Formats: sequence, C-alpha cells, structure tokens
Amino acid sequence: MMNNPFYILPSSQLIPVLTTTVPDRFLVEEQTMEEIRFAVQGLQHYMAGNLSEAVACYSEAIEQFPTLPFFFACRSLVNEELGDSEGAFYDYQVAKKIDFNYHIFLEWVENKPAFATGDSTIFSDLKSLLDAALHSVQQFDYAHGLALYSDAVVRFPAEVQVLVYRGALYMRLLQYDLALMDFNAAIDRDATLFQAFVSRAKLYVAIREHDLALKDFGVAVALDPENSLVYEERGNFLMEIGAYERAVADFDKLTMLLPEDFYVFALRADLYEKMEAWTEALADYDRAITFNPYYADLYAYRADIKDRLGDQNGAEEDRQRFAAIENDED
Repeated sequence: MMNNPFYILPSSQLIPVLTTTVPDRFLVEEQTMEEIRFAVQGLQHYMAGNLSEAVACYSEAIEQFPTLPFFFACRSLVNEELGDSEGAFYDYQVAKKIDFNYHIFLEWVENKPAFATGDSTIFSDLKSLLDAALHSVQQFDYAHGLALYSDAVVRFPAEVQVLVYRGALYMRLLQYDLALMDFNAAIDRDATLFQAFVSRAKLYVAIREHDLALKDFGVAVALDPENSLVYEERGNFLMEIGAYERAVADFDKLTMLLPEDFYVFALRADLYEKMEAWTEALADYDRAITFNPYYADLYAYRADIKDRLGDQNGAEEDRQRFAAIENDED
C-alpha cells in the first residue's frame, strides 16, 4: 500500500489551494517516489505564486502518470485560479472519470464555507449529533462534520458505525489513509459490520487494490446476502475492470432484489451494451422504460440499440420521444 500512488498521493494532501506548507516528511532527500516529488514541486510553485510553473509541473506529471487523478485535480485547481475555466473543467472531468471521489472533493473545494460553524457540545444524544454531522456534510461544512463525528467516536465508543461515517467523510476529503484507519478500526471492533466492509471495498476500488476490494465485497455478501447495495457496488466495479460475466451475475441478483426499479435494468442494459449483447440490452431498456417512462435518456439509449439491430423507424420514434420529454422539462 505504501508504494501505491493512488493511495499515497491523495493521502499526502499536497494539494494547492488547501495546503500552505509542505510537511518535512516529504522534503527528505531520500524521497524515492517520483509522483511525490512532482506533487511537492507543483505545490511549492503554487505557494510561491508561480502558477504557470505549477501548471507546467502538473502537466509534466500527467504526461508521465496519465492514469493518476491527483495531478489532474491539482492542475484543475490552479487553472481555475488562472482564469482558464475550460482547462480546469477538462481536468476536473478526467479526475472524476478516474476516481469519482475527486469530483466530490473538487465540489467541496468550490462550495466549502470559509469557517467551520457550530458546536458539538450542545448535543446530548447520539442521534442529534449524527443528524447535525450529516447536515454539516450536506452544507459542505466538512470540517464541522468531522468534528461532530470525532466527538461521537469519543462520547459513544460502543457505536462502531460512527467510525464508518467518519471514514466515508475522510474519503470525500481524499484523506484515504485516515479513511482506511477508521474502516479497519470498525472491522476490528465488529467483524460483522456490513457497511464497514462495503465502505472499505469502495476505498480499495478507488486506489486500485482490486483483490482486496473483491475480498471485502465477498465478506459483505456473506454478511447480508439480500442487501442490494453490495451487488450494485461490486457489479459496477466488475464492469469497470472488464469482468463482464461476473458483473452480469451481480446485476441479475440486483434485478431479483429490486424487480421494479428502472435504474437496475438500465445498469444491466449498459453492461450488455459493453458486451455487445444488443438484444439483451434492448430488453432491459424496454423494462426500464416500463418502470420509468418519463426518463428521457432511456429513449436515447434505446434508440442507439435499435439502430444497432437495424430498427431505424423504432430508433427515430425513440429520439422523438426523447426530444419531446426534454422540451416538456424546459
């Protein structure tokens, strides 16, 4: 894990806009991780006010490490300060596609309050404390949310699930090391905690530790085999890594658990598209539209499938329906 840049870089928090100093541990001469050296150099340029040099540094890092979302996120932030909104948006989109947590993080950077608000001491019971923490997160006041969850961890040590809540918030802040510590602590204290294994699996997915992710998903399935959440998360993960047949099995289970949910049929239809199983994809889009006939995008997706199957008239009808719903919404 300590050689994994998908884990080390976000955990370092060497991120422009947020960080004002470079911790000494990243300045040691024997620093061997090239990715960290780029992160330090880019941040130093930024702190010195040399924004163009910072962008150039991050661009060089992207050329060498094009699959790492960290440098796209850093360049996005600096480009935004330089007034290059188009460049910032492009980098944001790339970072988001690689790891959705970067979308959440950059959204927080844009919307976070200047100062944390509130006081945890006014809450005497756990529910009020957790409700306040959730409200803070919804208002992008992550600092206050962390303070509330941390207070709950201390005051209600028997409530192990609070560690999972705090770990999930650390993930939003790209503090993957602290998130992993909380998930590990929760599992150490309660090895039957379904949500802890799902949350840790999602973290492992983000940092490309695929074997560990699959192991935790497997434990979660064993703990709660009728919980739809794990099949959706694991199915999406399997689809992303190209394990299509295994993903189909998870999505099949998902449709059994949620037989009238249009979204799960749309998910499986997307998977069938990737497998070029056009007839199966069409059948699932048909089901999805049956359950949600007012979701415009479904008609656009189904139109593409009908084109693949040679049904041009049906495709045109779907595109007209798509346009009609879009116009109604306007």
